[in-house]
Amino acid sequence: MELTWIKLLVFMACLSFPLMVECRDRHYKFDVVLKNISRLCDTKPIVTVNKQFPGPTLYAREGDRVLVKVVNHVKYNLSIH
Repeated sequence: MELTWIKLLVFMACLSFPLMVECRDRHYKFDVVLKNISRLCDTKPIVTVNKQFPGPTLYAREGDRVLVKVVNHVKYNLSIH
């Protein structure tokens, strides 16, 4: 008899699990700028995101909404992938 109640409780917990998953809004801001980088005695400007190359990692889970604000400080158009 007790085993039946345990099975029922486990079953109910499994049914309610999707309701317990919390979806979040994740906000990121990308400042795109040129930064001078020196490699092998040669300095040249490269496009960086938040002064990083490659840019920062975005973290999200299934069901989250990701909002990215991109501020372009370089002279030309760009795309973020």
